Amino acid sequence: MTVTELAERIAALEWPMFHSVNGEERADCQDDKTGFLALRKAQFSAWSLDAAQSYLDDLERAGAEGRNLAREKYIRMMASTDPEGYEVFKNELPAVSAEKEELVEKIWGHFLVQTEKMREKFPAVALGGRPLRAAEEQDGWASIETYQKGELLTYSEKTLEALLAHVEELEDKGVDLAFEIQKNSVTCMGFASLEEAEKAMAFQFIQAMGGGECTTCGAYGDMS
Repeated sequence: MTVTELAERIAALEWPMFHSVNGEERADCQDDKTGFLALRKAQFSAWSLDAAQSYLDDLERAGAEGRNLAREKYIRMMASTDPEGYEVFKNELPAVSAEKEELVEKIWGHFLVQTEKMREKFPAVALGGRPLRAAEEQDGWASIETYQKGELLTYSEKTLEALLAHVEELEDKGVDLAFEIQKNSVTCMGFASLEEAEKAMAFQFIQAMGGGECTTCGAYGDMS
């Protein structure tokens, strides 16, 4: 299979896991199958063939074992956003090896630097109001760090090794995986480029804060 075909298969297997995470206490996004599939395919289409195939194997293995990787991700996130809730559900989680923890920290280290660069160039696209580090979290609002690590910890060591190799290989070529994923994501949202998405999202934020359309650029609001 090509990376695109693998990404489609991955997203298709992830959807029922994500759709069923909260049972009756559902979030609106859990019923947006089209949006979920598009954004997840955007992510995995930027991966290497080896990393995508390994993660597909993880999903198929988890399904055969009756595990829900999406549920595991959100439980792991609760360790930071809802420690009391985490204590209730943590026994559902498989043990994490020291090797896996090290791989997750290495990958997050790359993503942190890349996301900081993206925040400087495309702040509205990169963050969307979500804090970057776990230490900046308030009111249970998960940071990018908490979200990323929660997901990475659901991957097998083989997948993490392949993903780390892909991140490092891209960086050697002057390419950031975080940028590539965001490019794919804004494209599936209907934007022609990150620059176009940044203008539109920045304008939305300013409108939400009470601003209006800027007469100079037609995008950024006037808060005066």
